[in-house]
Amino acid sequence: MKFMTLTRTFDAPPARDGNRQGWMCVMTLSLVVTGAFLLQGCAAGAWVAAMAVNTMKSSHITFWPFEQSWVAPRDRSNDAMRNLKVTSIAVLPVEGDPEMGARLATVLQQETTLRVESPSTVSAAAAETDSRSAQADDNDRSALAKEITRDLGVDTVLVSRVTGSPSHPSDWGWKAEGSRRLYLYLVNHDGRLLWKDQLPFTLVTGGTPQLEASVQVDLARHVMQHVKKLHLDELGYLPKKIS
Repeated sequence: MKFMTLTRTFDAPPARDGNRQGWMCVMTLSLVVTGAFLLQGCAAGAWVAAMAVNTMKSSHITFWPFEQSWVAPRDRSNDAMRNLKVTSIAVLPVEGDPEMGARLATVLQQETTLRVESPSTVSAAAAETDSRSAQADDNDRSALAKEITRDLGVDTVLVSRVTGSPSHPSDWGWKAEGSRRLYLYLVNHDGRLLWKDQLPFTLVTGGTPQLEASVQVDLARHVMQHVKKLHLDELGYLPKKIS
């Protein structure tokens, strides 16, 4: 009995040492895992912060709802009905925003059945005549459309210009923000105004260039929704492609 008691007495410390070693392993492993998660959390936090800073510095355009929309009613006369369908359009350079002309031409090429003459393909003579659109009235645009449609062999002309207020820095000082307005005039070969509109938008300029593909998609969706709303496709002015 004494021998067995002594044996149990001497066997107890190693058992406690084993438990202590097990707990040490568990604690060490827990610290390692926790540290790994913390490091990953720091990395994730740093990545989120970097993305937030990049977003705050990036340039972008926000398009707002169209304003001052006007559409010419359909002319039911025999001559007008014969010449109702528009098949081609010349998009003139947009005064005040050269990039916007290319965007508008791309929208019409991708979304309508029209043959599109883009600003880059318009002849130098036609581009020079567009300078009159700065302070042009309806008579000036009518004369311009007759000249351009004759020179380029198209049915209609899209005359556009962009105006805006001076840009001002944002609260964080990383961007400059300004209000802009795109004026659109669709005139046919007879000098008749078919459609005029105004598209306000906000231009934000930062240290990172804007994604042009994203701007193009937003503009196309914005314009074509408006085309449907005004029934410009049903009137034959801007016939949409069938999906």
